[in-house]
Amino acid sequence: MIPEHLSVEIVTPTSQIFESEVDYLRAPGIDGLFGVMPGHVPSVIALDIGEIAVEQTGDRKYLATSGGYAEIHSDQVTLIVETAERVEEIDLERAKSAEQRARERLEHKRDQTVDEARAKAALHRAANRIRIAGRR
Repeated sequence: MIPEHLSVEIVTPTSQIFESEVDYLRAPGIDGLFGVMPGHVPSVIALDIGEIAVEQTGDRKYLATSGGYAEIHSDQVTLIVETAERVEEIDLERAKSAEQRARERLEHKRDQTVDEARAKAALHRAANRIRIAGRR
């Protein structure tokens, strides 16, 4: 029998960000976006930087994440993520400032002290937060 709802929990190393019954969850896997509905086959999926969307009775909520893992069961999903921010919690000015700092570091990557991979990841995270903040 397929359950009616999914119990979803989103946790970071320091806090529980979200816990609720939902109808649908979409998350950014490292191989692309994936969706989960009640009755999903059990899975463990690596998450990438991107947008998490949860739908409850037609209302969608959005969160920005910087990656982690999803543990999926037919009636339960646990997202263990590095970071997650609800759209209304994103500080847009801070995200824009982080994006600018990352761009500047990449422009000066000839400098031996610049970690290019880290700067690219920071740029990707900042751009993701800015994009998701636009959903307000």
